[in-house]
Amino acid sequence: MSESIRVLYVSGSTAGSSPPLAAHDGFDVATVEGIAAGQDRLSVAVPDCIVVAPEAIATADTSAIERLWNTAPGCPCLLAPPPREPPVVGEKTTTTTVPGDDQTTPDPTTTLAARIRTSIGASPAADDSDAGAVEPMAVDAEPAESKAVKTTSIVTDRDGLPSDTEMKASADTETKASADTETKASANPETKAGADIGPAYRSLVEDGLAISTVGIFVLDDDFSIVWLNESIEEYFGVDRENLIGKDKRRLITDRLKYIFAEPDRFAETVCATYDDNTYIEQFDCHVIGDGTRADRWLEHASYPIPDGPYAGGRIEHYVDITEQQAAREQLEQQNERLAEFASIASHDLRNPLQVMGSSLDLAEETGESEHFERAQRAVGRMEQLIDDLLVLAKQGEGVDTVERVGVADVARECWAHLSTNEASLQVETDRTVVADRSRLLQLLENLFTNSITHAGSAVTIRVGACEGGVFVADDGPGIPAGDRDSIFERGFTTTREGTGLGLYIVSEIAAAHGWEVALADSDDGGARIEITGVDRPQH
Repeated sequence: MSESIRVLYVSGSTAGSSPPLAAHDGFDVATVEGIAAGQDRLSVAVPDCIVVAPEAIATADTSAIERLWNTAPGCPCLLAPPPREPPVVGEKTTTTTVPGDDQTTPDPTTTLAARIRTSIGASPAADDSDAGAVEPMAVDAEPAESKAVKTTSIVTDRDGLPSDTEMKASADTETKASADTETKASANPETKAGADIGPAYRSLVEDGLAISTVGIFVLDDDFSIVWLNESIEEYFGVDRENLIGKDKRRLITDRLKYIFAEPDRFAETVCATYDDNTYIEQFDCHVIGDGTRADRWLEHASYPIPDGPYAGGRIEHYVDITEQQAAREQLEQQNERLAEFASIASHDLRNPLQVMGSSLDLAEETGESEHFERAQRAVGRMEQLIDDLLVLAKQGEGVDTVERVGVADVARECWAHLSTNEASLQVETDRTVVADRSRLLQLLENLFTNSITHAGSAVTIRVGACEGGVFVADDGPGIPAGDRDSIFERGFTTTREGTGLGLYIVSEIAAAHGWEVALADSDDGGARIEITGVDRPQH
């Protein structure tokens, strides 16, 4: 009697499952649960072959799998088939009859036994041929053992493994391939009744990959869609069943590209991977929302399938990075604001400093009081710039605390803080808005101060309601036509004493609330600033 083949079976976490090959002679099977336990067992004794369950692969990280393989570098390693796995199309299979059923199903353990013997160079056993079974479902001129080697990714030379990423991809491809077989069967009425995958493996697909938050496309070697999961339906606003079997390239050019903010860039980048399916592609893309899908940012990552039943095809992943993109945009805005502060500090503050320095030098030389007065004005300008910078720094922060406030109440409170005896305020609205009260106060104060500065101390200022918002208008001379496009820009001023930050701060406060600010024509001929969008919900 020949010596038994020693097999280490690394199982998943399925309770009550029995190791494969239990009904086959010639195998001495030792079972451990999980990749870590397999590595511990290999450090004690190295078998002739390692068999790993798909569930163990699915629940382990890449580094753990690599450590398992590297513990016994000369030992071939196979991926175990799930219970009653449908055969790979074109592969010679053996079958058994299920008691009480008039159908036949493939015997995965017989195929596994043949694969093990092939991987270690042993002669086939009599039970590998399953002489008592019905005629095979498919016949191929190529030996079953040889084809099994191709479709199961037997590794006999560990130096051929370029990286842990490719190693995990190989295992993942086999698991996904089995999942694809089930999907094809369920999508095709002719094969639906003939395919019966065990509940443990079905759970891996339906409860794992199918509902994963990572959107997944699996493409065949002609880049037709063989499988996709629920996240693709959600992200793309499509129906899975309607896409199975469709040509992905044509689907992109005819339909899918139009859901993206940059349709041509998306189509060109993805279709290029079909023209040259030899590299990994990764890029970010922006999905435009509508009634069937949400507006979101996705990270596309796709990889060629090196072997298995879909060798020559491609796997595409889409990860929702909407929150990360929002954080990135916020960081970019903060960086822009820092650069803006640096510009103000280095330029706007430097000018009055230079004026003050030269004025003091002249005052020292001549003793004339006008030079002291000039220096005093420079000090006042610097103080105003510093005050505005502090306000600007606060307005650049996000609006976290809001409340419903009456515009009339805030306007009167703001007016009470201003030192003016001749100017008058007319409040003509009882509108309420959801806002940060202190920032709304600052917005109105800047608008009132701007009107007093440019329209004169006896100006009349009106606060009223307009479509979608409120307005602040005065009866002054208005804003010259040549300046109308520039009044909200940082640094723009028409007076020597101005800092050019007042109306810019108004625009920043409005933007922080999600409002728009614009210049309009006043009924009194003066300036009129409208703040609109106040009815939209805060984000």
